[in-house]
Amino acid sequence: MKGRLKDLTIGLGGEQNITISVAGDFRDEYRKLKDMDVDVVIRKHRKLRSLDANAYAWLLIGKIADIIRPPLDKNTCYMMMLQRYGQGGVISVQTDKLDGVTRAFDYWEPRGTGTVNGKDFTHLHVWVGSSKYDAREMSVFIDGIVQEARDLGIDTDTPEQIARFMAQWGEK
Repeated sequence: MKGRLKDLTIGLGGEQNITISVAGDFRDEYRKLKDMDVDVVIRKHRKLRSLDANAYAWLLIGKIADIIRPPLDKNTCYMMMLQRYGQGGVISVQTDKLDGVTRAFDYWEPRGTGTVNGKDFTHLHVWVGSSKYDAREMSVFIDGIVQEARDLGIDTDTPEQIARFMAQWGEK
């Protein structure tokens, strides 16, 4: 839920009280949770990509997967697009902890190994799945996929239609 921090006060017992205004109707949730311990996460709001944009990306990925020779399955093609246009980077993980770390990532591949202070490390390139992209990240991702499709002779939406997807991201 989108909101805005309004006030922070310190109580006599040292507790901190935060006032937050929210954009939606929170009354029912408030009644359910009042006087209960709750988990609180506050982070900067970011515009999320629209579902239309995600659906369009997957439509083009499917068409690209079908036209490439030999044909690819959609998930392999998606990984290829993530590698080319997605968000991610290289991390180093102690090799003995590798299984626990790779469970947290859907998209990764090993990039090498090394030893530091007698401990073995594996270097991984990890990618963030597009479902977690903000508007700017999704825009870069879709632009790359659209260009790939055009290069293969696949019809794409017009620049105006794609601009409509972009505008929808700001509404989420």
